[in-house]
Amino acid sequence: MSVNKLLQRVVQPDFTPKMPLDTRRGSLDKQIASELHDYTYGITSDPLTQFAVVFSALIHDVDHWGVSNEQLMKEGVPIAEKYKNKSIAEQNSVDLAWDLLMDTEEYGELQRCIFSNEGEYKRFRQVAVNVVMATDIQDKELGELRKKRWAKAFEETPQEAGPDQDNRDRMAMIVIEHIMQASDVAHTMQHVSIFGSQQVRTAHKLSFVIVIQSLADPTLFTFILL
Repeated sequence: MSVNKLLQRVVQPDFTPKMPLDTRRGSLDKQIASELHDYTYGITSDPLTQFAVVFSALIHDVDHWGVSNEQLMKEGVPIAEKYKNKSIAEQNSVDLAWDLLMDTEEYGELQRCIFSNEGEYKRFRQVAVNVVMATDIQDKELGELRKKRWAKAFEETPQEAGPDQDNRDRMAMIVIEHIMQASDVAHTMQHVSIFGSQQVRTAHKLSFVIVIQSLADPTLFTFILL
């Protein structure tokens, strides 16, 4: 819900036209659509990208283990080794959800609705993967890469940033990633009673994990008692 609401704010902004509006039949709609396209870096006229963002929001926590990537690394779970300790939960969610979507018998009709050719398939997957990976805000290396892309897209001159279409795509992806990151923590903006109940559940989960680990390492349980 959060990502869809924020996406609508980008897709349907209040804006001031760059040029006087042409009020002839058909011309007004085309001019508004054209300026919205520019204003939103093409997001407003790309339903495939819009759906990919919503799809990513639905799948980004598939099979979540209830603990952080750092904790998964410490526990040495199989998926940590599989993904080489990089964005473990995020990569696992993408793989599981994508395998499910690629089940032609179950979701063949949905596939045909989302992408009709190889180009659309690749673009949909690229956006979905990038958006889910954006939810890993703890990885410092990924964070530095995002900062560099932001600087290239919004701070460098057009000549330094590269071709207009390439930089527009870069800007669109950055906006989409920020929408996803904001939506991922939107629960912190809910009523304090709801937020508090979520944190209590999280504390219970982590306490349970520590107790289970203490069975293998008694020193952890001693630490809890202290």
